[in-house]
Amino acid sequence: MEKGKKSFVKGAAILGLAGLIVKIIGAFYRIPLTNILQRGDLDGMVFYESAYPYYSWLLVISSAGFPTAISKLVSERAAVGDKKGATAVFKTAFLLLTVIGAVTTLLLFTCSGLISNLSGIPGARYSLMALAPALIIVSIMCAYRGYLQGMQMMTGTALSQVTEQIGKLIASYSLALIFVKLYPQRPELWAMGTLIGISISEVLGLLVIWLVYRKSRLNLPSYNLEGMKLSADTLKSFSKRLLAIAIPITIGASIMPITGIADSIFIRRLLEGRYLRSGFELELAGKMAENGYVALRSYVTPLINMPAVLTLALSMSLVPAIAPMKAARDRRGIRKVGTTGMKLAMIIGAPCAVGLFVLGGPIMAMLYSKVAESVGPNETYYLTGFLSQILNMRPGQEVSIYALAGGIMQISAIGVLFLSLVQTLTGVIQGMGKQNIPVAFLIAGGTVKVVSMILLMRFTRLGILGAAISTTLCYLVAGIGDAAYTISHADIKLNWFDTFAKPLLAAIIMGVVVYFAYTLLYKLGHPRITTIVSIFIGAVVYIGLLWVFRIFNRDDLGFMPGSRKLAKFFKVKMQ
Repeated sequence: MEKGKKSFVKGAAILGLAGLIVKIIGAFYRIPLTNILQRGDLDGMVFYESAYPYYSWLLVISSAGFPTAISKLVSERAAVGDKKGATAVFKTAFLLLTVIGAVTTLLLFTCSGLISNLSGIPGARYSLMALAPALIIVSIMCAYRGYLQGMQMMTGTALSQVTEQIGKLIASYSLALIFVKLYPQRPELWAMGTLIGISISEVLGLLVIWLVYRKSRLNLPSYNLEGMKLSADTLKSFSKRLLAIAIPITIGASIMPITGIADSIFIRRLLEGRYLRSGFELELAGKMAENGYVALRSYVTPLINMPAVLTLALSMSLVPAIAPMKAARDRRGIRKVGTTGMKLAMIIGAPCAVGLFVLGGPIMAMLYSKVAESVGPNETYYLTGFLSQILNMRPGQEVSIYALAGGIMQISAIGVLFLSLVQTLTGVIQGMGKQNIPVAFLIAGGTVKVVSMILLMRFTRLGILGAAISTTLCYLVAGIGDAAYTISHADIKLNWFDTFAKPLLAAIIMGVVVYFAYTLLYKLGHPRITTIVSIFIGAVVYIGLLWVFRIFNRDDLGFMPGSRKLAKFFKVKMQ
């Protein structure tokens, strides 16, 4: 295997494993946290979800574009043996990110009152203040991550990510429980204590990445240029190059946090207005609006984002892997990476989308106590009928949280497929040196999301389903745009049946099997066991169908870790 390909495989494997661990920990973090912060009629998650989109928006300024820009420039300098240049890129980025982190921290802290009032949740200011210190910490950490990724040393990023998540798990849980006990009637302080834990976890992540960086410098003495000073011209030159790459990526990455802010501003207001116009009393309208928002942001969104972990890790490794191919004008290599990236996005995204569509309701009931409690003792964890219940609400009728979350999940699950394409192909296109293209498609998708959300929620009976549809439309626009651009500009002769139809067909067959398996097993009277067994059956069926359809070829497996074992299992000749 070629050296560039090996680096790609190693990077994808390390980041993929770390990402999987991070997402698993993240799921265990959000699920019990939601249960901790919801006590009777008091809900700390409302304050948590109101504050987090603003933090995420400011966070992307340092964490989205700069690691990619740093890794790209460092890998280019390292490839030609320019040790001083690689170090100069890192030092320049470190200075820029420190300044950016300080400014965003100060901005979030001082404007916390204004922002929380804008969201209609004044108590969220405490959560915003708790998150502010994390911004400068993450900014500094991103400088180290970008440098190590550019040197194809993915271990530092992986270790720091895992440390962050473990630290967040421990610190946030502990502080949440402490603040719930200390302030039993102050849910806004429960959320604040929880988010202080995030700032603490970022400190731990920074410490780990710094230690890995120090060790790597000792192992690479030729790059150990700590005493090197940057001239004004060097600082200016690399700053321009870093910003030229980072700004378009950052703008693109800002689209989703901005739409998250739009969610926090509009959804509750639009839902409450819709229920009031439909004849609901003010108190019930407010309660239903809050339930819909929490169901979307706290129950559905974390599960929808989980399947994208492998495609996100793949995207992170594609940029430094494709950059040398672009410089060497290796169009054949780019075509292989682009084709494999699209196929893997489908292989990962399709079964997750179908699985969440079929089993989304029972999975949420298994994970979230409030969802399970909304299903009465004489009711069942049904798989269909969510949408009709939401659409046919009558004045004064309160739809269960299970039905709300289930309906939102079924619509949102469709977007998983397109989100997988967006994340993977963004890495391909960025590696081709076209950073503005994914940004343009994300802006188009984000615009569609906000406009369609307002129209659907304001002028139709869809209610919270309109918000779910708008997010799916966003990913659809961006995903199709990225795929069309990649196919045309990388000159890919795509086998549509092999790349798209086979994974979709396998996923649909799996979904049918899972539906009937769940329906049959549910009669035994153990909903949680039934859900777990059904998921396992789905995984076995899907893997078996991949084998039957001979979905992988030699080029696909050549980019994957453990290619020899996979080739033997899937009956693919590697020579």
